Amino acid sequence: MPQTIVKHITKLFEKDSRNAKKVRALARKALEIENALEREIHYIVPKNNSDKEAEKYFSVLGIKPTSDKGRIRNAYIGRAKERHPDINKTPGAEAAMKELNEAYSALSKFELKPSSEENDSKTIIGMEKVTLELYSKLRKSDYERLIGMVRGGISKDALIGLVDDFCDWNRRFEKVKKALVGKLDNKLMALEKHKEKCASMLPKINGRDVASISALNQCINGINESLREGYAFRSNADAAFDRAREKIISFEEESTKRLRNSVR
Repeated sequence: MPQTIVKHITKLFEKDSRNAKKVRALARKALEIENALEREIHYIVPKNNSDKEAEKYFSVLGIKPTSDKGRIRNAYIGRAKERHPDINKTPGAEAAMKELNEAYSALSKFELKPSSEENDSKTIIGMEKVTLELYSKLRKSDYERLIGMVRGGISKDALIGLVDDFCDWNRRFEKVKKALVGKLDNKLMALEKHKEKCASMLPKINGRDVASISALNQCINGINESLREGYAFRSNADAAFDRAREKIISFEEESTKRLRNSVR
């Protein structure tokens, strides 16, 4: 084979190898951002113990929480074929199979993932509660600061200005929203940018490198799923903010009247 052809083929394989490394790096980065996004959602509205236990069992089966019993069964059968001691002769096979059986048995009895409507309602109620609790803490802190400044001795004009500042509950409410979903919004934006980066990599991969193309497409599909979940949660957060705002308005309007009347 002519030396020039050998060099050309060698370069092609080197290029394929570099692409494979880039794809793996992109996939690792995608997983890192997806996990950060999921952690942020669970930080805002923590899971209850039942949810955590179910998630642990789904993890053993290697699938995400689902209400599809057929999918659970198929995942169990697939993993059982790999882990059964009659097939898998590794030292930990028996323990792994026991863990798998426990997970499948538990999920067979569990109340599986609620419908989308039930899940949305649960998220909105939880998010509303967190919003109101945080708003209450921030308001108390603002009020204590206001009282401290008044006790320090200020003019009437300055007092009116401080009261007007305190009564600007919309500003306080926006702080609460930013504190709750600011990082979440940043994670969604980062995942969107990473998706664009992954998509731009696809045309650069040699058509013969099927493994890299498949891996990158799987990575993009995973990102899309995480984005769907993230934006669904963000939409529920907006609904929760609207509900919380309605409760805050009625209280703050009355409070504003009393405070302003007391200093004028």
